[in-house]
Amino acid sequence: MRIIGGQHRGRKLISPASNHVRPTSDRMRETIFNILSHGPVALQGARVLDVFAGTGALGLEALSRGAAFATFADKDIRSVKLVQENIKSLKLEDNTAIKRLDATNLPPSSEQFDLIFLDPPYHQNLIEPVLLSLKNGHYLAPHTMLVIECGADEVFEMSEGFSLYKEDTYGQAKYSFFEFLA
Repeated sequence: MRIIGGQHRGRKLISPASNHVRPTSDRMRETIFNILSHGPVALQGARVLDVFAGTGALGLEALSRGAAFATFADKDIRSVKLVQENIKSLKLEDNTAIKRLDATNLPPSSEQFDLIFLDPPYHQNLIEPVLLSLKNGHYLAPHTMLVIECGADEVFEMSEGFSLYKEDTYGQAKYSFFEFLA
């Protein structure tokens, strides 16, 4: 795994030694960021939340491409440590925060985010409770872009206030881009 674009382009990321994480492939990250570069939310200067962070690849890619700050959230201590190692290797400690949190029960937030990546384990019905937690915890600003990765065959009910921007299926994964309008 590596950073695909921006100032850290080509830099390698530390991958998990076990299969507790399903990292988004380099190719898929490139596709996601190509879509984001033409979307309604500017990546330059954005505040990013990477939920179910795993390796931190999505948030780190956003930082490399101009995001101002990224917060990484994961409840698995192995993932938290992996994200810490990747942040340290890229020397991005000043532009990041890591939180060990259960995404289905997020504490209230004092900040809102421009871009949120939501990449839960497939087929565990986590998307809807996390969306509710994000809304109730005040993580969403008007026009927050939410990028959801789930299994290609997964179906979820989108919360009120979101507008579908784009959705595609690639192999076993479905990627949905929603803009928060409320």
